[in-house]
Amino acid sequence: MNSLLILIAAAAASAPQPATRAEVAAQRVAVEQRFAREKIECEQRFAVSPCLEELRQRRQDALAPLIRHEHELAAEERRARAAAQAQRVKERELAAAQDEGQRRERLVAAPPPSSPAMPASHPAKGRSPEVAERERREAISKAEADASQRRERAQEREQRMQQRIAENEAKVKSRAAPLPVPSASAPK
Repeated sequence: MNSLLILIAAAAASAPQPATRAEVAAQRVAVEQRFAREKIECEQRFAVSPCLEELRQRRQDALAPLIRHEHELAAEERRARAAAQAQRVKERELAAAQDEGQRRERLVAAPPPSSPAMPASHPAKGRSPEVAERERREAISKAEADASQRRERAQEREQRMQQRIAENEAKVKSRAAPLPVPSASAPK
């Protein structure tokens, strides 16, 4: 029976790592089916409990690399989704910055709009071109300040997101650490 354990462990170690979740799931199903057949064989024996206990241990040993690989694939998928999200955020920020630049160009090129309450035939009383220019410049500087604040908030969100991703990956790595091998003096 020990030679069978060694054979299974060697086969699991030498088997190529599956590349997708579907391949991992297929291998997992194959392992489960094999152990289901062996369980039926164990139940036919006189000493059922020791056989089932050994079978459970071998099943755990066979599934451990597959489970570990599933966790690695899931972590990789999370990293890819986070990178894609970060790319979408950057694209949105770039588009917003371009829109802001175009809006500023229009503000600089276009004369300030007259208020809708006053018809164009009645010029604003007491409003000189200098005052209008100053108001236009103030509007532009306010728009630039607002855009700058939005960019800063977006960068802060991006940093927080990257930090959360790193923390979650550290948690997953700490959980995925293999268990220590029991010593020879441990009771069986």
